[in-house]
Amino acid sequence: MARILVIDDDIDLLHMTRLMLQRGGHEVIVTADSTDGITKAQQMHPDMAIVDVMMPGMNGYQVVRRLRSEPSTAEIVVLILTARAQPVDRDAALAARADDYMAKPVAPAELLKKVNELLSKRSQAVMPTKLALTVFSLRGGVGVTTVAANMGLAFQSAGRRTCLVDLCTRSGHMAMQFRLQAKASWVDLLPQMNVMGPATVEKALLKHKTGLAVLAAPFLPPVQPVDGEALAKLLNIVKSLCDTVVIDSSGALDITTRTALGISDSVIVMMTPEVASLQTTAAMLRMFNTMGIQGDKLILVSNQVTPRAGLSTAAIEKALGRAVKVAIPYEEAQAVALGQGSPLTLSNPDASLPMAIRQILDALAQKR
Repeated sequence: MARILVIDDDIDLLHMTRLMLQRGGHEVIVTADSTDGITKAQQMHPDMAIVDVMMPGMNGYQVVRRLRSEPSTAEIVVLILTARAQPVDRDAALAARADDYMAKPVAPAELLKKVNELLSKRSQAVMPTKLALTVFSLRGGVGVTTVAANMGLAFQSAGRRTCLVDLCTRSGHMAMQFRLQAKASWVDLLPQMNVMGPATVEKALLKHKTGLAVLAAPFLPPVQPVDGEALAKLLNIVKSLCDTVVIDSSGALDITTRTALGISDSVIVMMTPEVASLQTTAAMLRMFNTMGIQGDKLILVSNQVTPRAGLSTAAIEKALGRAVKVAIPYEEAQAVALGQGSPLTLSNPDASLPMAIRQILDALAQKR
């Protein structure tokens, strides 16, 4: 979720834009006055400003120049809206140092798509060069693999070479999400880690048409206990090969998950908005605390995998004493995407699930 400031003297358009952005999961601040807009930007530190050009007093170009001139607002993403669509208008918007411009009238879906694109570019600009994440829940059925798969695609589409690691110890489903046939799993690589280098690990990665890489899980459980040191070496080699590593954890605090947590910069803590999942998540957060995994490393995500949610986001936050960074709505199209081997971030990027995934990326960027 991003905080977006909208400055437009057209009251009807202002309210329509606010409603549309709120439905897209964003926090929205509105004003019909350009001077008040600059004040709100300085006081409320939005991630983005949508500014109309034709306004009384200061016009939109002047507003953008003021925002860029102040250190506290200079880095805000700015989208200009103009009633004219001539090349000279685009040049004027870019000369004022806006990030982009759109001609009015603009369809709500197109505006939301542009907003999310600009926010995604901003998020990627502040991401570290190397990033490793673990997506984790102690309770099954909360969508860990689906979220990990879509996060991987979101990072890959943003120009970061990304690898998905399926750390399930038996019959993991990550490769299936992309209709990839696994020839070797991470378990097969562990006995060779003392002599194996990056080139050999690279050959073991499955390649998707998008460029996304997948390190598959074994079909059957490993016969021998997992060697944590060998696994850590393998994961660090994968991390050296890629810009981003997204780890789909095993669903238990076993040696595989503990190793993944040890090399991860952030942990996406998954739950569903129902009582049993809330109780499990509360216990999980206590365990993380005893393990020394600090709260600022955790991003709490509530995923509504069924049409009806039993708990509100406010109730979850009150019970856990921490903010839900992203609440993913129920997405009916997800079942079809699974059957087609094409996650929604790839097949329908404007659906509610991919938009929520982009909010997770925004939350990761805001931690930096």
